Amino acid sequence: LNAISVLTKKLAKSKLKIKRTQEFTKAEEHLNAYFGTTSDATWMLCAMISYYFDHNGNECSFNSLSEFFDCPVMSTMAYKKDIENLLAKRYIRNTRAAIDDEIDLKNEFKISQELLREVLHNERIVISKNEADNKSLLDTIRTIDRILEGSEALSEKKRRIEYFETKFSDEKFVKDMKLLMPDDIYARMFFYDSCSNFLQGYKMSLDSTIGYVYYSFEKFSVAETFLNETHVLLKYDLLEFTEKGNLTDSILEITQKAKEMLLGENVKLFTKMASGTNIIQPDKIVAKELFYNPENQSEIDRLTSSLQEENLKSIQERLCEKGLPKGIAVLLYGAPGTGKTESVYQIAKTTGRLILHVDISSAKSCWFGESEKIVKKIFINYKNLCKSCKNEKDGKMPVLLFNEADGILSKRKDVSSGNVAQTENAIQNIILEEMEKLEGIMIATTNLADNLDAAFERRFLFKIKFENPSVDAKKKIWKSKLNWLSESDLAAFAQDYDLSGGQIDNIVRKITMDEVLTGARPNFEELRNLCKNEKLGSTEKRIGFF
Repeated sequence: LNAISVLTKKLAKSKLKIKRTQEFTKAEEHLNAYFGTTSDATWMLCAMISYYFDHNGNECSFNSLSEFFDCPVMSTMAYKKDIENLLAKRYIRNTRAAIDDEIDLKNEFKISQELLREVLHNERIVISKNEADNKSLLDTIRTIDRILEGSEALSEKKRRIEYFETKFSDEKFVKDMKLLMPDDIYARMFFYDSCSNFLQGYKMSLDSTIGYVYYSFEKFSVAETFLNETHVLLKYDLLEFTEKGNLTDSILEITQKAKEMLLGENVKLFTKMASGTNIIQPDKIVAKELFYNPENQSEIDRLTSSLQEENLKSIQERLCEKGLPKGIAVLLYGAPGTGKTESVYQIAKTTGRLILHVDISSAKSCWFGESEKIVKKIFINYKNLCKSCKNEKDGKMPVLLFNEADGILSKRKDVSSGNVAQTENAIQNIILEEMEKLEGIMIATTNLADNLDAAFERRFLFKIKFENPSVDAKKKIWKSKLNWLSESDLAAFAQDYDLSGGQIDNIVRKITMDEVLTGARPNFEELRNLCKNEKLGSTEKRIGFF
């Protein structure tokens, strides 16, 4: 410490022009021997140690060294090789560079805690090798965007990425990238930047990223290959659009395939627990008692039993043994409000399965050809969700729910009808193809089974028709909702009004609202009026032209 103090007093504000004294030379020689460094490297190290203590342990940059010595930044850059030697000895660590060996003006250096401890105790220096000193591939890729999104010339970015690939040439990920795109360093640069953004949780703009890794005169031709999806990164299924429009508002991310290539067995550590607006967790579903007609009850019981985990495994094993498709495709059809969707929810809750809820209307994109891609993405997302669930503790396969799928299950249209018909037919063909390959559980609900395409009818293993509830079932529904009604009133409402379960639910909601507002329950006649009004067209009063 005394020797370091002697040097730093002379070096501070010296403009790197030292008038040597006997005391200075003696201290310098002692520290050269102690650190195993040249005089120039010793000067840099002493300056960094001094800066560390004077600035509460902050990192030291070339600007910091310039202030310490009171000299131009370029003068401190002349000691680049000496700083590289300090890095090699692991006396300091480069905290800002994407690749440790690369030094530039943006770098910041932190003193090794082991070095400080041994200096303070005047002990022999032994710096252990650890992960912080030797960046892993993922650590490097995580920060590689600092190179690619910086202001350096593209030729310099290219040189540094080639250096990165050389440094990690034994890594399977780098080998795979060079094998896939051996002659396209710029595509690899684009992909490395995409991986860096993924690891940091950032969105990636197509416009910005092209600007970072391609020459300006190439920008629009490269953008065109992305937007028409002929770019090598899209063809190899390494990138996909999360938002697609024009150049300035398109967002990309790496695909599941790319994540697996990058992360290997660690991919599950970067896979978020299944969640989102279209993911329904079984424990979030409110338990409801549903009442079916006798024939429906037996079919629902059979389906529920088939989807219990042990039974499903046995069924799928037996199907595989017989060379039959092992996917379970179910069609629930019938009038609105008869409990089709709620039945799916209750089956999922009973069997402990996630639901991936699909709004098929969202697949009808205004961009030509986009609808088909969106539908394909639905099945890709479902397969990825299946993989994710398989890694969870219970490993249960989720349910893919196409709710109100009337528009995609109807008979195919004549292609001469126009582009809309062609798109709808293409969507149906994709779904039919995916149903053939299905290994999971798919349930579709529809109100219009009479118009069901024959190709779909063949592919649904279970087909359950939901009728309006029988008198006995309606009585049970009324009783479960309004248990204060007398048996005779329950029988009267069940007998006199042909209402679905959904319509009875609507009436109960109105009664609940009135109870909150008035504090009183409706009487028998008021209930009758609610039942009459629930059926559209049931009243004699007409509105409009007739």
